[in-house]
Amino acid sequence: MASIVAYDGGLRRIEFSLTPNGDRKAVRLGRVSAKVAEVWRAKIEAIIGDKLAGRPHDAELSKWLGGLDETLLGRMRAVGLADGVGLSQTTLAAFLDRFAAALTGKPATLVVYGHVRRNLEDYFAPTRLLRDIRPEDADGWRVWLVEHEKLAVATVARRVIAARTIWRRAIRWKLAGDNPFDGVKTGHQCNDARKVFVPRDVIDRLIADAPDVEWRLILALSRYAGLRCPSEHLALTWNDIDWAQARMTVHSPKTEHHEGGASRLVPIFPEVLPHLRDAFEQAEAGSVYVIARHRQANVNLRTQLERMIHRAGLTPWPRLFHNLRASRETELMREYDLATVCKWIGNSPGVAAKHYATCQDLNADFRRAAGLAVEPATVEKSPKGQAQQKAQQKAQQSAAVDDGQAMTSAGGELADEPENRGNVTCGPSLVTTGKSSKWTVQDSNL
Repeated sequence: MASIVAYDGGLRRIEFSLTPNGDRKAVRLGRVSAKVAEVWRAKIEAIIGDKLAGRPHDAELSKWLGGLDETLLGRMRAVGLADGVGLSQTTLAAFLDRFAAALTGKPATLVVYGHVRRNLEDYFAPTRLLRDIRPEDADGWRVWLVEHEKLAVATVARRVIAARTIWRRAIRWKLAGDNPFDGVKTGHQCNDARKVFVPRDVIDRLIADAPDVEWRLILALSRYAGLRCPSEHLALTWNDIDWAQARMTVHSPKTEHHEGGASRLVPIFPEVLPHLRDAFEQAEAGSVYVIARHRQANVNLRTQLERMIHRAGLTPWPRLFHNLRASRETELMREYDLATVCKWIGNSPGVAAKHYATCQDLNADFRRAAGLAVEPATVEKSPKGQAQQKAQQKAQQSAAVDDGQAMTSAGGELADEPENRGNVTCGPSLVTTGKSSKWTVQDSNL
């Protein structure tokens, strides 16, 4: 039923199967004597016999199992020989150590779980036993995240979901009997207050003031091509640029684990082309990467962009690079079908509607849809200017009724209104005038 296998000059393991001709499993013992290995073999055979007979272990075998250290006990649990053993002795810190050791994923994912671990240990204490954490404690932890840690609703939602995922691993490893985070309210994972549409004049001003050609290209790729920064910028090579077909192959480390998500074809938009050509002309001979000088590990592009925004006399907006990418997707959705735009941007329609789509000017769109004159976009109006504008609107409305012609704004012919593309929340719009900037929150209650 069980046998001792010696290998690598003194290492031993016990191999066994739970059923005749079943798959062989193994428990590694390390470098132990033949006598110790024989004891292990006898104990494992006794455990298998009890499992097949459906009877509890006797007192001696239970005491032996309970006396194993966490490493060996974990190896026994992994092969199904110590289910439920040691649950009362497992602390939060010991379990989270095991969870962290088994965790794989992108660096950002590891950082997120690191924050969740810190919150769990700060609230419950590392020495808290897993069996002592109850559903009411999990509810209290969520309240603590909001009231003590002052986390945003979306952040709280993500950390509750992560804690729930962590406990599922504890249940699968037989370290916990139930999940105290099941049923804990998560909340909305999308923070609409941090959605901002960044107008073209803002990014064009930053591009004009950029310190070098690479920074101009970084800004253009972010705002006008919708690339993720920094991962997709830094992965872009000159071999990925197809000048003849006006397209580029964008490699996406974030989505490479999804089918078809490793790369995508993106048009070289007219707003990007001159900056891409300038970078190509100034690139050193034999250069591989499009972004060469700003790819060092100690370079923080977000911090540098924030300084550039301040130097330009503007106010930094939330999620600097994400909102540049989201602003481009919002623009493209007004001109092309959603499926095409999502292929260029590299996300799904659901994600685009929930996390990317913003309102450029809800008031103007509403008035245009209702057949009313569209007010020119301004930050402030004097009383005289308001009177003049009202007179202009009245004249435009009269002309529209008499002639049956389409409404136009001061800026020219209006673009067609897109189809309803899902649940699009209207976030703030960054409106600038001169060397200052203001936040304008468009309200749907007109």
